[in-house]
Amino acid sequence: MTIALSAKVPLFAAISLLAACRTRVEPLTRRSVIDADVAFLSSEALAGRAAGSAGADSAAAFLAQRYEQLGLPPAFRVSCPTAPTCPESYFQSFTLTSGVGENVGTVIIGSDPLLRKQFVVLGAHYDGLGRSPTFALDRNRGFVIRPGADDNASGVAGVLELARRFRDRPGRRSLLIVNFDAEELGLVGSRVFLDAGAVPKEAITFMLNLEMIGRLRDNGLFVEGVREKTTRALVDSVVANAGMRAHYVADAGLSDHTSFLATGINAVSLSTGNHSDYHKASDIAGRVNGPGIDRVVDVAERILRRSTDQ
Repeated sequence: MTIALSAKVPLFAAISLLAACRTRVEPLTRRSVIDADVAFLSSEALAGRAAGSAGADSAAAFLAQRYEQLGLPPAFRVSCPTAPTCPESYFQSFTLTSGVGENVGTVIIGSDPLLRKQFVVLGAHYDGLGRSPTFALDRNRGFVIRPGADDNASGVAGVLELARRFRDRPGRRSLLIVNFDAEELGLVGSRVFLDAGAVPKEAITFMLNLEMIGRLRDNGLFVEGVREKTTRALVDSVVANAGMRAHYVADAGLSDHTSFLATGINAVSLSTGNHSDYHKASDIAGRVNGPGIDRVVDVAERILRRSTDQ
C-alpha cells in the first residue's frame, strides 16, 4: 500500500460540533471534547473494543468519521491489482484469529515542498481487552467489560485533538496519524503497518506514541523509547517548560512505539503511568483526568512541532 498524498478535501453538507473545534476555542471546550471522546470509546456500547469485535469495528468507524469531518484525507490505498488507480481508504485491514483488524489512518501533508516527503508518525492503539479475562488483572470477575478508558481511549482522544491542531497549522514535514488495532494481542497493528510499507521506513523520521495518558498525577510524565541524546534533550526541554517532570523508564516493549524502534526508527512513548485499574473493569471514564490529558497533548504537540519543522 502507498500513502495517498492528495491534497483534496471533501465537502460536507453538515459540520459536527466535534469537527467545529478550532484553535481559538478556549481550553475548557477542548477538554470537553476530549472527555466526550474518552466517554464514547469506553462506553458500554463498544464493549471494551476487543480486536476483531463489533465494538472495535464501531470504534474504527468513529475514528474514520472524525478524520473525514476534519477534512483530512485517508492514509491508505486499497489493494486493487486490476485497476489503474486504487481507491483511498482510512482503513488498513488485516486478518486476526478473532476476525479482521483495522488500523485507521490519516495524513496531514507538510507545508514544505521537499520535507513533505518525510513523515513523522503519531500513533495510539484503540483496541482494548473487551470482555476477555485472558490478559485482565481482575480475572476473577470473568467475562465482564473492561472499558479501557485510560488504556487507551485516553491516548486516542489525545491523537484526535492533535489531528485538529495540525489540520489548522501543518508542520513542514508530513504528519502520518495511525490508530493501531490489536496492540493488546502483541503489537500486531503497528507491525502490520510497518510491514505493509504504506510509506518507506526510511521516509519516517520519528514516531510519537500516546499510551495511557489519562491519569496525570503529581505532574509526572513517563517516557519510554528514548535512544538518542538529541531526543532526550528535546523531551526534557518541552516537559520542563510545561511545568511537568519526565520520568524515563526502561522500555517494556508493551506498546506500539516498540515496533518502530525494532526497525531502527527513532520513537518515543508518553504515558501518565500505571495504576490499580489497569486491565480491569474499573478502568472507566469517570476516573480519567481530562485536564491532565489536555496538558499531555500540549507536550506532545510541542514535541511533534519540533520533529516536523526541524
